[in-house]
Amino acid sequence: MTEYLLASGWSNHSVPGYPHVLLESPDRRMHLTLEPEEDEFMSSWRVHPAQGHAWSAQFGIRTPVEIIAGFTDALSSTGPRPEEAELWRLAASRGWTMRLAGRERAALSPDETACLSRESSLAESPVHRWAVQVSVPLSEKRHRWIWNASIGEAAPPAALTGFIDALTDPTPLLRSERQEPRHAFGLLDSRRSPVTPEQHRLQHLRRLEAAQRTGTDAPDPAPPPPGPARHKRHR
Repeated sequence: MTEYLLASGWSNHSVPGYPHVLLESPDRRMHLTLEPEEDEFMSSWRVHPAQGHAWSAQFGIRTPVEIIAGFTDALSSTGPRPEEAELWRLAASRGWTMRLAGRERAALSPDETACLSRESSLAESPVHRWAVQVSVPLSEKRHRWIWNASIGEAAPPAALTGFIDALTDPTPLLRSERQEPRHAFGLLDSRRSPVTPEQHRLQHLRRLEAAQRTGTDAPDPAPPPPGPARHKRHR
């Protein structure tokens, strides 16, 4: 995932020897950080504007990388903001069932392990976020939490659409034979992928080549805004 962003022109400002990743977009307006958390319920992957708090995207450490990439690969894409109904229709077209989560609308995955919801804050001017909770049943009343993610509705439109597209994509994800997909990753489809490791590698190389072509055409980066030292931890 980070390879794709680097090929697209993102720069790496990680501190050598420090267990985190800090990438900056070509126009220096967005940051991506990876800070592994001991608490698996905490978000490890974060994407947000370099300045201000207009929006943020947060992903738990167990979130499948393909689903995070659905968001990050489209960060530089442009396009109109999708209507809320369009995103629900995308999920419904792939077998997700519309539900209510309290007073909010939600969608349940075909295997009933994942719930996609649109949540709002209780502030006078509500802030809306798209959230995902993934868990598997252990008994009639107990579930094992797997991973979660949360994206502010003000995030780049193409990236938000890309995330929901990747989340609801019924194509099995590629994992090694020693891994048990459903319980190790909370995947939405635990069937073995028909894609061989070599095919997967070639697909990855094609993505990087496409990103490099896009990055070559990107405009020159804007001058850096005033702010803290580059190697300071960002949240």
